[in-house]
Amino acid sequence: MAAPDIEQLPEPPLRRSREIQGNILAAFNKDYMAFRYLRFPDDQGAGGRGWLSVMLNTVAVTATVEDFNEEFSLSRRAYGEDPSVTATWVGVSLTYEGLLRVAREPDRIKQDLTAFTSFTQGAAARAADLGDHGPDAPANWLFGSDGTGVHAVLIVASDTEEALNEKLRNLAAADSAHGVTVVHQDDGRTLTGELRGHEHFGYKDGISQPGVKDFHRADRDEPGSREHRPGSVLVEPGEFVFGHKSESGSAPEAPTWMDNGSLQVVRRLRQDVAGWNKAVVREAGNFRPAGISPDLLGACLVGRKKDGTPLAQGENPVTGVGPDGNDFTYENDGPGKQTPCAAHIRRSHPRHFTPTQQHRLMRRGIPYGPAYTAGDDRTDRGLMFVCYGTSLERQFEFVQRAWCNNPDFVPGDAGAPNGIDKVIGTLREGGSGSPDAHIVLADGHEGTVTMDRFVRTTGAVYAFTPSTTTLRRLAANESLHEEG
Repeated sequence: MAAPDIEQLPEPPLRRSREIQGNILAAFNKDYMAFRYLRFPDDQGAGGRGWLSVMLNTVAVTATVEDFNEEFSLSRRAYGEDPSVTATWVGVSLTYEGLLRVAREPDRIKQDLTAFTSFTQGAAARAADLGDHGPDAPANWLFGSDGTGVHAVLIVASDTEEALNEKLRNLAAADSAHGVTVVHQDDGRTLTGELRGHEHFGYKDGISQPGVKDFHRADRDEPGSREHRPGSVLVEPGEFVFGHKSESGSAPEAPTWMDNGSLQVVRRLRQDVAGWNKAVVREAGNFRPAGISPDLLGACLVGRKKDGTPLAQGENPVTGVGPDGNDFTYENDGPGKQTPCAAHIRRSHPRHFTPTQQHRLMRRGIPYGPAYTAGDDRTDRGLMFVCYGTSLERQFEFVQRAWCNNPDFVPGDAGAPNGIDKVIGTLREGGSGSPDAHIVLADGHEGTVTMDRFVRTTGAVYAFTPSTTTLRRLAANESLHEEG
């Protein structure tokens, strides 16, 4: 019997990497996750290095994670239900301060990272430029402010709560043995029932992810797209992992010890679900003529219906696009009559812009807190936002500042300034322009949406997720500048 096509195709080289940590290219797709923000002891780095030596024994790598993910997906397609296989994975990242604390030659590390301004300054120093002021300012964060001193971020992911807790107990013992303290911990949980795969506002999340050359297979009919994922354009791996070709044609400029590593952003985003729901109902009634449904306005502000179906028309008029569809652009919708120009998915990924691929993010988010129930507007709930890339300035910060927060953003040749992203956008303190979104739909309905900010930043950190070789050298107190 002939082997399935998937087995006959050559395997992409990064698919088998044991240098690249899991969750960068191969996602930690787990229902239970813990985000631990840690501080090393003040002992010339000995405690931090000892702790890293323990973490090396448990860090998940790309090959292991993707083996599991492929087996899981194949079993689900074959039997129509999730298989019984389970796994628990760990990912380790270091902030700039944490890296200097454990590095053998911190002064050389400082020189190496001179051009990495956002990483060396840290999330708190960059907050104001990204619109995090007032209640969202670092002084009010649970972690990541100058006073909390985070040195490492540990992401622990598991299929069961029992396995996660067991792993956390083991990690706590390692912390204690090496004098490492927990600054804060967040517990991510996939929502259940009809909200499975959705975030707290009720919209399906994590749909539009970039394909990665040399990691995902190319489609035979559309070589520039990921196999079986219409609309998922393959992006050069160097946009997400150092030491590999980027969209510019060469690898990102970085010291060799950063090869196979990635820069990480973690943001704790609190969601006011009751406030969002009330505002959507109120603003939908202000449209003329006769108002529109709250469901339609919510879809306009997100760019997709709650089940994930995009408002944009598909590129293929026969197949169209379904809940997980990405085969669309906004090229023929400059004014935003199908997908409003203020829509979250349009602001964060304009699609038909030529330089769009250089601004893509590899997003890895999961909700925290219980699902919203009517009247429960005091419980802390939201999204643990995680993304990876090789330039904080060109990727995460650019998307947040220049696209989502910019009231003068023009998303296309025929587009027009249209307020800010009403989901995650915010004006800089003292910034000019109106945040309001003026929406004119193809059916003639028209209205101006005025809403408060219902997603609040309550913590943030920038970190570096090293290769296993760099982790090993740090743990052994070896120079990161020696070859071999």
